[in-house]
Amino acid sequence: MINRQTAGTIISVGGGKGGVGKSILSIALGTVLARGGSSVVLADLDLGAANLHTYLGIRGHTPGIADFILGKVPSLESILVETSVPNLGLISGAEFVPGATNPAHWMKLKLMRHLRSLPADYVIIDLGAGVQFNTLDFFGMSDHGIVITAPEPGAVMNAYSFIKGALYRKIQNIFKHHAEIAALIEAETRIGGSEKRFTLEWLSERLKSTSPDLLPLIDEIARSFTPALVINRAPEGQTHLLVKNLITLCSEKIGITLDHVGDLPDVREISNHLLNVPRFFDLSIGESYHAAAQGIVNRLIKGAAKDGGRKARIFDFSDEERDEIILLLDSLDERVFSKTSKKAWKLRMFFKPSEVVGYLISRGITHPLFYTSA
Repeated sequence: MINRQTAGTIISVGGGKGGVGKSILSIALGTVLARGGSSVVLADLDLGAANLHTYLGIRGHTPGIADFILGKVPSLESILVETSVPNLGLISGAEFVPGATNPAHWMKLKLMRHLRSLPADYVIIDLGAGVQFNTLDFFGMSDHGIVITAPEPGAVMNAYSFIKGALYRKIQNIFKHHAEIAALIEAETRIGGSEKRFTLEWLSERLKSTSPDLLPLIDEIARSFTPALVINRAPEGQTHLLVKNLITLCSEKIGITLDHVGDLPDVREISNHLLNVPRFFDLSIGESYHAAAQGIVNRLIKGAAKDGGRKARIFDFSDEERDEIILLLDSLDERVFSKTSKKAWKLRMFFKPSEVVGYLISRGITHPLFYTSA
């Protein structure tokens, strides 16, 4: 049997600034999906500043991600706790220990494998604020990434920094084993201020002269990296000029299309219900926020449906297993890869491993890592 999982969809919620409403939005999305009949897990990966358990009204000690990282429990499913909302579970980040707030790369991959194996239709990840590598990596590994901001100059510019950082980090991870391109990207990202030229178009121009066979990868990155934008405390009935500027900035400066999927109303009363946010949605004063979250969910699901509802097969490989498959690619004749170079397929192992394995299987090539005895 092919080594794949019927994994749920992973949605990450991030932003460049604290206090813009990431955790409340995560709970709202989870509540809407759960009440619509889907099984949902909220995962608090705001490592070091977790608060989902508080907002969900969960009192007392609960097992958390620290127990998993420290090896005290075998799986994330073993620390899954119920919430007051039927069909909605929580992976808590409470009581996180110092030193575990920046997990190693292999641990991040392990966390994502276990998140994908959870018994849920959707896993919603509440990320920390800022542009730390672990935050950007989890955002980049998700099926859908949501960036939430407020219509204020500082918050909007922080959102732009987050999106730009997430794109840079994704590209760096893809090309880090291509010495020439990795050095080119690293040098450019170190340039400060207005002299920085880095965009996907700029990278494409560089590849035309150095590695034209890798140009299709840039198109794939542009198609797949389309963060969804949510505006919190939005002025009623209008799209703020700062938001329009953010969308234009991302398009012109880094070549990324933002999908503005919805706005959240300015409901100040929510601050009086932070010890049980789901209950707030049942109150008359919370109806507008709940309705806005429903609209965001509908927009996200509709956006996925535009792709025919297809979801890529999930192949989870450790670093060692990935390297072994790359060695397999190296051993194959160049003619196996048709119009795309072997080098491009090797880099795809850091970007779309499922596509690589699926292609090899379609060409009649097998390997023990493609299969499981389960």
